[in-house]
Amino acid sequence: MLPVDIVSGQSVARVRRGELVFVDSFESWYERERNRMITTLLLATGDVELAIEGVDEACSRAFERWDRVAVMDSPTGWVYRVAFNHARRVARRRTFEQRLWRRPVASGDVPDVAGEVWERVRELSPRQRHVVVLRHVGGLKEREIAATLGISRGTVSSTLRDAHERLGRLLDDPKE
Repeated sequence: MLPVDIVSGQSVARVRRGELVFVDSFESWYERERNRMITTLLLATGDVELAIEGVDEACSRAFERWDRVAVMDSPTGWVYRVAFNHARRVARRRTFEQRLWRRPVASGDVPDVAGEVWERVRELSPRQRHVVVLRHVGGLKEREIAATLGISRGTVSSTLRDAHERLGRLLDDPKE
């Protein structure tokens, strides 16, 4: 027999350790706890976007499992722990990616002229560098680059144009 939820206002009756207890519905819990968890995670990470992303990811996981999470001693504690772990993974991945992008690429295998071009490509902003590499090395079309980077096609087009102009100046005058 499936458990039957008894709803009373913002609470739902569930069985926890053999006892019938009233727990918050996900919606009422979420409204009450989300901002506080974001603030807490923000203070722990120092990054507002990372805090919001972490809490939102954790809340979506909690929603999927609310029948189990709601009867825990501290649903907020569980969600905070999931949010913190998510934020830590994302921060670790960002750090790795930043180190990877800064690492010099050996240009010994690249012909001299091409080597100079790629030396100048490294001087572009990260977005311009991504767009140039995806377009000219990856062979992606503007719409594919837009989907890959999560930006609009117009942004890809203008970024590519600006990168080409900057590369032209850099190749004409290497001191720039």
